[in-house]
Amino acid sequence: MTLTAIILIDVDPPLTDSVYNHLKDQPHVKEVSSVYGIHDIFLLIDVPDEESLNDFVFTILRPTEGVKETLTLMVTRTLRKN
Repeated sequence: MTLTAIILIDVDPPLTDSVYNHLKDQPHVKEVSSVYGIHDIFLLIDVPDEESLNDFVFTILRPTEGVKETLTLMVTRTLRKN
């Protein structure tokens, strides 16, 4: 089973493009978007389990230069409409 998470990221504004470009090529990343509002980047990831989610957040995401804060939301169910 795959665990899906939405991660909202606050970034130091001059480094938004750098953080975006770093994340787009990371394993497990399904979608990365620059957004307006309280948060700067929306990230959608699929990982095999919670340990992989922790590894992603604490070894790949948080150490990235420019990342100030993150909010991780574990998805419980999804309905996609076209």
